[in-house]
Amino acid sequence: MAKAYLVGPIQRHQVDRAFRLIEVVGYELDLTQWREFCAAAFARQHMLPYAQEIVTVENARGYIAGLSIGHIAHDPLYGRLLDVPVFLVISAGDTPGVSDALLEHLMTAARNRRCSFIRIASTDPANWPDRRGRPRQADRGTLIPVQ
Repeated sequence: MAKAYLVGPIQRHQVDRAFRLIEVVGYELDLTQWREFCAAAFARQHMLPYAQEIVTVENARGYIAGLSIGHIAHDPLYGRLLDVPVFLVISAGDTPGVSDALLEHLMTAARNRRCSFIRIASTDPANWPDRRGRPRQADRGTLIPVQ
């Protein structure tokens, strides 16, 4: 049986539900900070090339089963890439399906933005995309060629 997911930019009604994924992984972020992070994304009138984009995967019952945060970056070795420091999938019954849905969305976004690669960082609270004062582990993660 095929499962259908709604994948796209986070919507206002999903913010608090999406926070549960952020909370489970252990990012040092409380609900107020998460709401502010999302509010900055909603405040943008237009998609900016290097701004953080929050994407959710919602299942047919309305649960957030996946979430990613990414932006366009330039790597001296790999060139223009879609950098995804946050890639979370939590599903009791269809982890591969949720992962595939999120990866398909990211692949399309990377292709549309003329990226050569997608870099998905390891799940580590130190990789939070807006972390200030702590160096980002840019060399960590998995590189996926954009096709």
